[in-house]
Amino acid sequence: MHLTRTPRRLGVEALGTLAIMLLAAGGITAQAAGNAEEKVSSQSGEGPGSYTVIDGKVDQGTYDGYIAYTRSCMACHGPDGLGSTFAPSLIQAVERRNFGEFANTIANGLEIQPGRVMPSFIDDEYVLSNIENIYSYMKARGAGDLGRGRPKVIEEETEEKAADSSSEDQG
Repeated sequence: MHLTRTPRRLGVEALGTLAIMLLAAGGITAQAAGNAEEKVSSQSGEGPGSYTVIDGKVDQGTYDGYIAYTRSCMACHGPDGLGSTFAPSLIQAVERRNFGEFANTIANGLEIQPGRVMPSFIDDEYVLSNIENIYSYMKARGAGDLGRGRPKVIEEETEEKAADSSSEDQG
């Protein structure tokens, strides 16, 4: 699967205002393509929700979203964003919510019902700087373009092939 995304991170100050987040949540379109040699999927465009997946390998921003999700979200929302007994599926959340709503919930928290509270991450610069990446990772998972587990980064594969061909040329 192949998806293209230019990794971007929002500054902490940009997340302080819901209006700025809503402006960043422009239109997102999906494209899917494939051929016999590689499975390619894409969420085209720039900004929140765009990503690149080629044969299960992802762009750096989507990978960063996986890492941020695993570090800060998985304990409550479960492996791969599927939800748990006390926190909802984030895969379903990105299908129902635009980026602005998603980012606002992460930044400011949300009380679903008494005793069920999504905490605020407004003071966690790491999470705030990766909200777009987390959103892209969840979009890729929700679209079925990215499977479970730790993905590899597309650039890593390209660099490994270049190193292998370079060593073959010398040998």
